[in-house]
Amino acid sequence: MSGIEAVFFDCDGTLVDSEVICSRAYVTMFQEFGITLELEEVFKRFKGVKLYEIIDIINEEHGVFLAKADLEPVYRAEVARLFDSELEVISGANALLDAMTVPICVVSNGPVSKMQHSLGKLEMLHHFPEKLFSGYDIQRWKPDPALMFHAAKAMHVNVENCILVDDSSAGAQSGIDAGMEVFYFCADPHNKPIVHPNVTTFTDLAQLPELWKARGWDITR
Repeated sequence: MSGIEAVFFDCDGTLVDSEVICSRAYVTMFQEFGITLELEEVFKRFKGVKLYEIIDIINEEHGVFLAKADLEPVYRAEVARLFDSELEVISGANALLDAMTVPICVVSNGPVSKMQHSLGKLEMLHHFPEKLFSGYDIQRWKPDPALMFHAAKAMHVNVENCILVDDSSAGAQSGIDAGMEVFYFCADPHNKPIVHPNVTTFTDLAQLPELWKARGWDITR
């Protein structure tokens, strides 16, 4: 690989500690419509999975036909409420973003408004002016690599010369299929193991500068 042109970061679970919050919001959403789910099961099964796909899965498994248009507002409202009261930054995220010397962006299955809310609340949004890319922008979500190509085009970089940092197997797969170097954040022991020559697994964001330097990429100060 030639020199690194940019680093793409996932948002939920990578920069902001929101995965459990989102799982709790899923439980609340389905509970309002008469379906009881266990939080741990939701967290394990649906980490990194887009909302509409989760609704489709639960509809099929429970033999119901709950409308996305009815469920989504309930979910978004509950996420916003929990973000305002409980959201925290992932350890090491601010120091890493402050140290970056190449362009960075966020690539998320969530809508831009959700990224703006979470990153704004935690005073991280200034790192990403006009650099928030969502699957909703193009109606294609991880593990589809289309979001990576979309972000690279907008950033005016070659996707194969970019790094993806992501905590979900769906995100990692999108990076693999886009030809990127993937740094798979596995602080959560439930993460699905991925063995691939383009994937480096790590457990703490503070490890990344040294991991990158070991590969000859001097992209932090």
